[in-house]
Amino acid sequence: MEELLQFTNEYRVPAQHLIAILLAGAIWLRGGDPERWLIAAFLGTMVVPVWVLWWLGFGSAIDGTVMLVRLLFDVAAAAIFVAIALRANRNYPLWIAAFQLVALGGAMVSLVPVGVSPLALVILVVGPSYCQLLLLLAGFVRHVRRERRFGPYRAWRIAPPAIGGLTA
Repeated sequence: MEELLQFTNEYRVPAQHLIAILLAGAIWLRGGDPERWLIAAFLGTMVVPVWVLWWLGFGSAIDGTVMLVRLLFDVAAAAIFVAIALRANRNYPLWIAAFQLVALGGAMVSLVPVGVSPLALVILVVGPSYCQLLLLLAGFVRHVRRERRFGPYRAWRIAPPAIGGLTA
């Protein structure tokens, strides 16, 4: 059992990135604009930087300058996901943005001088990305099913959502 856990942990990141790349290919072929923007943001802020840091020799470090760089990418991802979620004519991007805000909060915790368990920090910062990938997969499948059943539909909202029943 311990060997299986070690094997799973060793190949967890490459497996997630491979799944993200395969999902990106499927989304490029059959997805709508929100799905394409979401997977592009996911790849650009969560997959590519990990490989660049690895290529530069930082590996999977979670301290110092590397955490600051990851924090900047988390801020960018949060801004992009929230912008997409507010404009998309779908509900699941709101959940993806919410999970990114959780990851951003975890990255900010790493900047606090209080000692935090590295395992808790990794779970808080990295864990939401798995949920985001699952949500993106589920949203893509729902999009394909909806288009097959009802035909094409709007990708983006025409007007921004009203707050408290008030319109601008």
